Amino acid sequence: MALVFKVRRSEPQLVAPAKPTPKEIKLLSDIDDQEALRFHVSVIQFYKYDPSMKGIDPAKVIKQALAKTLVFYYPFAGRLRELPGTQRKLAVDCTAEGVLFIEADADVTLKDFGDALQPPFPCLEDLIFDVPGSSGLLNSPLILIQVTRLACGGFIFALRLNHTMSDGAGLVQFMTALGEIARGADSPSILPVWQRELLNARNPPRVTCEHREYDQVPDTKGTIISLDDMSHRSFFFGPTELAALRKLVPPQFHKPSTFELLSACLWKCRTAALKMEAEEEVRIICIVNGRSKFNPPLPQGYYGNGIVFPVAVTTAGKLCENPIGYALELVKRAKDSVTKEYMRSVADLLVSKGRPHFSVVRSYLVSDLTHAGFGDVDVGWGKAVFGGTANGTAGAMPGVVSDLIPFKNMARGEQGIVVPLLLPTQAMDIFITELDSLSEPQLVAPAKPTPKEIKLLSDIDDQEALRFHIPVIQFYKYDPSMKGIDPAKVITQALAKTLVFYYPFAGRLRELPGTQRKLAVDCTAEGVLFIEADADVTLKDFGDALQPPFPCLEDLIFDVPGSSGLLNSPLILIQVTRLACGGFIFALRLNHTMSDGAGLVQFMTALGEIARGADSPSILPVWQRELLNARNPPRVTCEHREYDQVPDTKGTIISLDDMSHRSFFFGPTELAALRKLVPPQFHKISTFELLSACLWKCRTVALKMEAEEEVRIICIVNGRSKFNPPLPQGYYGNGIVFPVAVTTAGKLCENPIGYALELVKRAKDSVTEEYMRSVADLMVSKGRPHFSVVRSYLVSDLTHAGFGDVDVGWGKAVFGGTANGAAGAIPGVASVLIPFKNMARGEQGIVVPLLLPTQAMDIFITELDSLLKPKAPLIKTTHRIPSSL
Repeated sequence: MALVFKVRRSEPQLVAPAKPTPKEIKLLSDIDDQEALRFHVSVIQFYKYDPSMKGIDPAKVIKQALAKTLVFYYPFAGRLRELPGTQRKLAVDCTAEGVLFIEADADVTLKDFGDALQPPFPCLEDLIFDVPGSSGLLNSPLILIQVTRLACGGFIFALRLNHTMSDGAGLVQFMTALGEIARGADSPSILPVWQRELLNARNPPRVTCEHREYDQVPDTKGTIISLDDMSHRSFFFGPTELAALRKLVPPQFHKPSTFELLSACLWKCRTAALKMEAEEEVRIICIVNGRSKFNPPLPQGYYGNGIVFPVAVTTAGKLCENPIGYALELVKRAKDSVTKEYMRSVADLLVSKGRPHFSVVRSYLVSDLTHAGFGDVDVGWGKAVFGGTANGTAGAMPGVVSDLIPFKNMARGEQGIVVPLLLPTQAMDIFITELDSLSEPQLVAPAKPTPKEIKLLSDIDDQEALRFHIPVIQFYKYDPSMKGIDPAKVITQALAKTLVFYYPFAGRLRELPGTQRKLAVDCTAEGVLFIEADADVTLKDFGDALQPPFPCLEDLIFDVPGSSGLLNSPLILIQVTRLACGGFIFALRLNHTMSDGAGLVQFMTALGEIARGADSPSILPVWQRELLNARNPPRVTCEHREYDQVPDTKGTIISLDDMSHRSFFFGPTELAALRKLVPPQFHKISTFELLSACLWKCRTVALKMEAEEEVRIICIVNGRSKFNPPLPQGYYGNGIVFPVAVTTAGKLCENPIGYALELVKRAKDSVTEEYMRSVADLMVSKGRPHFSVVRSYLVSDLTHAGFGDVDVGWGKAVFGGTANGAAGAIPGVASVLIPFKNMARGEQGIVVPLLLPTQAMDIFITELDSLLKPKAPLIKTTHRIPSSL
């Protein structure tokens, strides 16, 4: 919700110089009085409360300092005139009438503006009030100042200047002088210099350079931006964003300036967003300070306009179709074209052509204020929390201009640049997409050289049922002790170090030629995909019930095009999304053939240990995939009905039309109620066995299968401990198998829960070392088949996996586990048991996501309710959190 507050203003008054000043006419330069500068520009400074200044009124301090400063800068106290009998030549009549001053009070604190103090500012028209009759170019005050005291003791110092008098550098010089005098100085440290004749046209004028910025371009297609339905947004570019953009720069541009880089990127994205026709001419105008181009430079203290507007011109098609290096070359060439001769030539053109305005048709103007120094202006309360242009993108040409403003991102503790942008709403959405596409995901490689080799997967790893990507997601809350530390940076650096130990993850999967689809890792050290992102949402907005299905999941773990193939693609994708509250989300997608849940947690735990400062993981990784290879020759010694080839003659594989995704919580009360249904002979059943049996029975009833139809439950069992000796500590491959229980729908639904429980226990207990060997042998002899999904239900137990314990420096995760919980590679077939803290009840328990057709879901809830006394609370997760990344 936009911040709204009230401002009470006193009557505006004129502040004149504190001492008598010369009464004279002072001509502006021929650069000053061009049409493009004949408007008022606004700046705004936010200052926080300083206890050492308690009881001192900032309005009074600034007003008194202003009168003294105007003794030195007395032309500002005059009025602008257009000299008669000239070609609209401007001059200052130094009348000492004064500048307009307003003092005001607002019922708002600096904290209410939030950490993101950046344009557009709320209630701006109240913070820099347009006094009626004061904004004319001629015969009006040249400066208007408003000081607004805030309820917290801080204040806002806003200033509006007639731009023909000064550019940004000149204005900062004046404001700095005012600050020095406010802090007790008798005179400014840099005395003002007028000498506007230094930037006058030659006699006679001679235009010696090309100045396409002043082309008279007709707007035949209505491409000047309409102000209807506009969106005003600001974009932050910190070290991470700038580093990502620099990776797009061709080698010949080894050191483009930040201004050049951002200008090129913004121009390209903005042009694409406005959907201009390919053959239309588009322009970027770079504001360049020409003071240093003279030899000697313009004198220190010169406070007139020393800026020019060099332009780059191309077509929309060429700009949008070419890589960023094309736009960068054009921007650099325009900027580098400014010389002393260019400055002289501009002044000559303005006089000879009647002081024209540069063309705004299909133009975009970028101004760099990152080194201007507005934020350094100190009137006694320290440096400004924010200092810069008040609107950042509007001014005299709304939608045409953007300023690059220095900005401290408080949430990330980073210094960077904020760029305000004004575009039609639909175009803004496209702009965001285009900008996101430039910040490409990066490949994070091992931090040190690693072995280049081919490593075979086991015959358990490369079965068909594991040839997919599995996503997990971790939510971390804000930790005040980590303030200013970027989780994305911490995780990226730790990831590179962890991959030195887990270097196969940085390789690519291949299918070996001349084999029966045998998989191996080519350890190329190419790296894993890493994405960093920001979301305009807090952890609190997700609610207390952090559980699958998560809203906007496709944005929290973005499927980079071309990244999700089984072969020749990154084996891991990681996305770290910073939240508005200071917390973050760490999402990871893994090629399942590489590891099971236990192996993945081992890798993530190692990453967390290294992120927290360890040199190496506490458990070193072990490859040894040959331990789970088939025997030679293969011999299938156990029954493996999970791999029956079952035809779906009745269409019982769940259709994804009209699906309902819900989560069910089982705490101590619900589990106790279910245990009461268990026959005495099952006095030591596990929670996994109990829930699997109940869920299987209720789900089968809900799907209304015919009584004689065969139904199955597949229990994922970790076989590491079944070996003698067990698989070595550190083994991070797949050590899981899929034992199955089979019965008919009629028997399952008609019998008490003990019947299902007996089947589940028998399937789970069938897993032995010999069973594991037999599965590997079956894989090789039968061509690595997929287990049957026809009328099957698969249950996986993650309650002891340890995802929630992964600590990358911000403590344990608030939630850690699979990201979808019930979908994965086989939507509607699988459920995962996830450890879960029910915040509403203050209980630790288990949450089970389930995906079913809507009608079947209603029946499932009724069936589950009939088993539970009291009823299991259904945790609704149908809310949606509006968010943009």
